[in-house]
Amino acid sequence: MRKITPKKYAISLYEVTQNASRDAIGESVKNFIKLLVQHKRLSQAEKVIKAFSKYADEQENILEVSVTTVDKMADKQRRSLIKELEKHFSKKIVLIELIDKALLGGIVLHYGDTVADGSVKQRLSLLAQSLTK
Repeated sequence: MRKITPKKYAISLYEVTQNASRDAIGESVKNFIKLLVQHKRLSQAEKVIKAFSKYADEQENILEVSVTTVDKMADKQRRSLIKELEKHFSKKIVLIELIDKALLGGIVLHYGDTVADGSVKQRLSLLAQSLTK
């Protein structure tokens, strides 16, 4: 018997729940958990959930972006950043805000496997490297 990957489980669950009513989704999730138990794959549940979230975002054209700043962003800044990111990526942006006082200033964006580091801390680090060469 072939091993079913967490991604395949996630795709199946997404397809079953995509256009279902709230009640039907609940029933589908219960049945899905039973299926994982029957196949002795319940230990894979966390991986399936992550794969489901990633697959659903892909299907619904959503990109999750983490933004790290020194202080909480003002509403106007947040809206402006989301607007620019949506324009750049042609996707709906879900912004996750993080605070890191060690950045000193600037902004760090994480999306997918990419990090865009525009922090003062990073700039100072690059300057120090160039001066020591």
